[in-house]
Amino acid sequence: MKRLSIRWRLTVWIGMTVSAVLLLTGAAMVLSARHLLLTRAHNALSEELREISVELEIDGDEAAFCRAAEARFFYHNIYEFAIFSTDGRPVFRSAGLRSVRPEELQAQVVDQQIRLRKCVLGDGREMLVSGWVRSSSFGPLLVTAATSTEPFNRELVTLESTVAMILPVSLACSLICGYWLAGRVLRPVRELARAARALSIDSLDQRIHVENPHDEIGRLAETLNLLLARLETAVHEIRRFTADASHEIRTPLAALRAEADLALLRVRTSQEYQQALQIIVDEATRLGRLADQLLDLSRSDAGAVNRALRPVSLTAILQDTVEHLQVLAEQRGLQLKLSSVPCGEVPGDEFRLGMVCSNLIENAIKYSRPGGQIVVSCRPEGNQTVLEVSDDGIGISAGDLPRVFDRFFRADGSRSSAGAGLGLSIAQSIIRAHHGQITIASEPGQGTVVSVRLPSVEGSVVRDSNRRSVEPLLEEVSVQA
Repeated sequence: MKRLSIRWRLTVWIGMTVSAVLLLTGAAMVLSARHLLLTRAHNALSEELREISVELEIDGDEAAFCRAAEARFFYHNIYEFAIFSTDGRPVFRSAGLRSVRPEELQAQVVDQQIRLRKCVLGDGREMLVSGWVRSSSFGPLLVTAATSTEPFNRELVTLESTVAMILPVSLACSLICGYWLAGRVLRPVRELARAARALSIDSLDQRIHVENPHDEIGRLAETLNLLLARLETAVHEIRRFTADASHEIRTPLAALRAEADLALLRVRTSQEYQQALQIIVDEATRLGRLADQLLDLSRSDAGAVNRALRPVSLTAILQDTVEHLQVLAEQRGLQLKLSSVPCGEVPGDEFRLGMVCSNLIENAIKYSRPGGQIVVSCRPEGNQTVLEVSDDGIGISAGDLPRVFDRFFRADGSRSSAGAGLGLSIAQSIIRAHHGQITIASEPGQGTVVSVRLPSVEGSVVRDSNRRSVEPLLEEVSVQA
């Protein structure tokens, strides 16, 4: 049955259900009819018994009773009568029971209550018999009334034949109706499949029409529409990422090609060759850095970068980073300050957290005006540690602020400026992998504040093989974008 289509399976199940219901209904009808017929026969025989018993009470002797019974009950269209004394002597028998004996009618088992039973006479006739014991002026008598079972059986056979004819017809009708009904029910599924087959990578902007959002098919269509929306966004991001990456890679490659072509146009001095080679080295370094960043993001997206998080001192990382970038800030005429209180340890990877700190401070240096000030701070807040990098530089417009974490996006819109626009994306990926959060607040012309929140060691689960007793931290996490 598993090989059948859903439509045929529904049809078969409907047919089986209807057949079972019809069989039960038919059996109930036959049993009810049999009971009603038996009850009707019992009531009719009881009434006849009472009539003939009245004659016993009216007539004073046996001879008078026999004459009255001969006149009224000897010939009867439906019912037959037999009366015996308690010793088995026949007192009166109607025309149909002239040769019957008491044991054939089971007259010896009757009592003062009217009982209905089925008997087979010596000549093969099947009879329904009711009888009881009545007293008379000439002694106690066994009074019985009987009727043939032929009309009873004929009515039952007629009913059973009718039910037997109705069953296959009803089953055939149920299969036809079930097949049609299953087709109607599954029509939205077929339309859903047809619409899904029509979709392609170039038509992800299309949506499946939802007729009834409240039924199961409607909810399935809405779920598929949500999936299509996510796929459309993902494909758009992949295309944009590919285009931006291609553009960024072409720039250093073009510079390398141009410098090499210029160096080969004519013979140059040693100093000119050194200058050309230095430009080539710088562009190759830039290209290598871009490739490393793209590879790092790709691994992060795939969840392939697994690093053990251990307790590290964020204050020590900030001190090393500020000391390393102090010279760059002085060359740009900026004042770089570290305003930090002991903020304890955070569960993390020291190298990658150092990348985040270096990236944020380098961005602040890049977009600050000469004579400006950059303040790096770190402080504990409850079970978190907050890192902030603030500057009084050019700031970010409200329209660009929601996109600063997009890959290859730069708020100044310039493609010629240093960097590929991947720094904040990588920083966000690293912070998320550390179960933290990074936010940016900025006003154009007033500066920018970048805030990073990381869980502290006291509020995390730590496991460090270099410590005997440490608060539980994280065993291992996957760096995810």
